Amino acid sequence: MNDEMEFHIPDSEEFRRGYELFNEKGKQGIDNIWFEALSIVQDNWGNPTDMTRGISRLIRSWNRFFANFDLETMSACIVRNQATLNEFRNRDIASLSETDTSAITNLFNDFLISLQRKSDNRKSPVSVAKALSLIAPNFFPIWDSNIAFAYGCSYFSDSADDPYIKFSHKMKLLAGRVRDFVPIQDERPLLKRIDEYNFSKYTAHWI
Repeated sequence: MNDEMEFHIPDSEEFRRGYELFNEKGKQGIDNIWFEALSIVQDNWGNPTDMTRGISRLIRSWNRFFANFDLETMSACIVRNQATLNEFRNRDIASLSETDTSAITNLFNDFLISLQRKSDNRKSPVSVAKALSLIAPNFFPIWDSNIAFAYGCSYFSDSADDPYIKFSHKMKLLAGRVRDFVPIQDERPLLKRIDEYNFSKYTAHWI
């Protein structure tokens, strides 16, 4: 496990520069959509139709090639998993443990199927992470294929649960290291800041 947890840890200057560049490069508009979608999901908690509407709002903007998923199927997924979602909703990634593996695996794979593209049933692990970030923004990290690769968590579309759990444990460690690098009264969840840094460094290559 120690070897698997070896990855680049930024110092405070690099980490702050990463999330600052995310905003300086004109990502505010895209960023605002995440907060809009987050509000839709959280303000309508327990209403699967509106929660699905929030998820759809984000994926249409952040992963638009996979936006054409079946809304009723996703709503039914939320109904099936509502009890599990309730348990994860207010957790911090610092509380992530091996005992969560089974629940996260089941949840991830159910979302993966429910968010598949209607035209060809193609699945998107990226969409799953984005959707889960709206469910529990302090517990479920966001990724894309570039970020996953950078942390040694590359995946195939049909078998991404294990890499995502491995990635989550790495983000738990990273969160513990960079928690003091952001203002105490920061308006964003720490995992959102981490995603901004990861996007700047590994997806956009701005740093």
